[in-house]
Amino acid sequence: MEGVLGAGGMGRVYLGRTPAGSAVAVKVVHREYAGDASFRKRFEQEVAAARRVQGLYTVPVVDADLQADEPWLATAYIPGPSLQQAVADGEPLSADAVLGLVARVAEALQSIHAAGVIHRDLKPSNIILTGDGPKVIDFGIARAADVTSVTATGMRTGTPAYMAPEYIRGQDVTEAGDVFALGGIAHFAATGRLPFGGGADHAVIYRVLEHAPDLDGCPEPVRAIAARCLEKEPEQRPTPAEVIEQCGRADATGIADAHTRTAVSLSGAGPVTPNAPGAPSDRGAPDAETRTARSPRGSGPAAPVPPSAPARGATPPGADTSANPPVADPFTAPAAELPLVLGGVGVFILAIILIAVYLPDSSPARGPSYPYRSYEPTASIGPTGKSGEVQGMAFSPDGKTLATGSDEGKVRLWDVARRKPKATFTQRDGAGNDGFEIRDVAFSPNGKLLAATNMTGWVTLWDVAEHRQIRFLYSEGESVAFSPDGKLFATGDESKSVHLWDINGRGDEALAYFSPNAPVKDVAFSPDGRTLASAGDDSGSNLTPNHAALLWDVAGRDPEPYGQDDPRATLSTPQGVQSVAFSPDGKTLATGGTDYDVRLWDVATRRRTAILSDYYQAEVEDLAFSPDGKTLAVPGGNGLLLWNVASRKPRAILTTGSQEADNTIHDVAFSPDGRFVAGHEGTARTVRLWKTPK
Repeated sequence: MEGVLGAGGMGRVYLGRTPAGSAVAVKVVHREYAGDASFRKRFEQEVAAARRVQGLYTVPVVDADLQADEPWLATAYIPGPSLQQAVADGEPLSADAVLGLVARVAEALQSIHAAGVIHRDLKPSNIILTGDGPKVIDFGIARAADVTSVTATGMRTGTPAYMAPEYIRGQDVTEAGDVFALGGIAHFAATGRLPFGGGADHAVIYRVLEHAPDLDGCPEPVRAIAARCLEKEPEQRPTPAEVIEQCGRADATGIADAHTRTAVSLSGAGPVTPNAPGAPSDRGAPDAETRTARSPRGSGPAAPVPPSAPARGATPPGADTSANPPVADPFTAPAAELPLVLGGVGVFILAIILIAVYLPDSSPARGPSYPYRSYEPTASIGPTGKSGEVQGMAFSPDGKTLATGSDEGKVRLWDVARRKPKATFTQRDGAGNDGFEIRDVAFSPNGKLLAATNMTGWVTLWDVAEHRQIRFLYSEGESVAFSPDGKLFATGDESKSVHLWDINGRGDEALAYFSPNAPVKDVAFSPDGRTLASAGDDSGSNLTPNHAALLWDVAGRDPEPYGQDDPRATLSTPQGVQSVAFSPDGKTLATGGTDYDVRLWDVATRRRTAILSDYYQAEVEDLAFSPDGKTLAVPGGNGLLLWNVASRKPRAILTTGSQEADNTIHDVAFSPDGRFVAGHEGTARTVRLWKTPK
């Protein structure tokens, strides 16, 4: 054996050699699986079937020992990037190249199905791009894992984004299940995105079962082919032969070598590309499949003697660090250990490559490594309350003052430059009671007024200069926002309503009332003040959940306060919406969800343009665009993640610098000049300030 190529939940893959010196990959099953009688029997059946597969676009099984203490099988080693890596490290393929690719993968499915095998885990990382066309690997393996007692009850091996609905439901799986996956592959190859989005497994599975695929941006005729393959009912999908016919005779020249670059050569094994199995990859694809595994390829004809495991290194850039890791890929999960074991000069060369690729950027931050630069805070403000997790934080328009809510019903004003308290406002309801936890705070555009909501539903306005409460009203307010001209303010509440108020009004008389039919978690005005966005989360309802961000027409609202107004647009999501934010130019709306994902929407067309799913490990309770609109800040369980809005890629992580590794942030705000980002560390009752990375 020459080294470890990869490892996963079911086994480990080694690079080996035939007696004649050909490179092969040996896939060895873990003992706990090998000890399961049902698994061993099914594994033997699947390997026997896989050995019958013969085709131009499949990888042959060379040898196997199914009676060994640790059963193994060997397949030919195929150097070259997977489709997943090629798109992640380059760009989506042209429509003609996709048609050629899909036709050849469909031909591979014909060969696989003719041998009585169903792949069950067809996905971009199981398609290798070579000069001779794509090669489909790992067919038939997933089925063996489904029968073992080691696999949790009710689970299915595979990748949710490419699982057919009938497979998810535990129904009989036919060849049509592979065709469903082929539809997702076609869309991914052409766009770099998934037809059912990314994020948590349960969210993806829900969309596969209940939603139509989102094929926006997929060029014709690829879109038509993908749509047919992604039909919910198996009998409505085309056969592989029909897919080939629909693809026609498109030329796929160049799809293999367009993304390959020679990096290191194994002795006698030919070139290994940076995206080849076992080699590091430094980028992920937007909306990429849940797993972005560097899958090992190939096998060997003799039982391997595993080398000793090298020491673990830092998390490589592009690794899956999301809060919801994918369903385990039985054999092709990337190894945590050193990907290759070499000697002599090879070790020296590989060490230099690994230092350049794997080590994180130097920065002042402590704690875990991230695939992007991390920063610690430059200053801290607090404590903002006595105890508990609280919400609410806002900069004054001049950036000199920061307002924070607290759990005892107080709003504190802080001198940002000096990091010292300036004033404390105590919220009192109509009966003179106080002490209720603050939910949200907001400054008026001129900085003269401060509004706050609390958990009992009272909304209070203070005169900032005079430090006095000038108005209070009851609206069950959960969130509050001022219009850009300062003439209105809006409140959203748990009673499924949004109210518009006149800033100079008296009492509880609202100007308008909107009914979103779901508890409102957040509200935001568009920069021109003509539109109000509300975030809806009805997850706790016993009725059909109503998950959406709604856009309301402020300028053309019904003149009667409680007239019937329908939303201008409904932006539906698979799970609850917790937060909304308009970009400074008003063209984009960002929504944060209970599924840990951030979605970007084109306000004019009402279409979703991106899903930002990477790192939050928490429901997205707040969002903030930088004043120039180039950065989106998202708080979560690991700090504040800063996204490059144009490239849709994360650019930095802002951590709390906690020695206890608690980097949870709940609220976020940019200073008006964009120089600083503030994040509210709820449990520590502290606001952290970071200088905005350039």
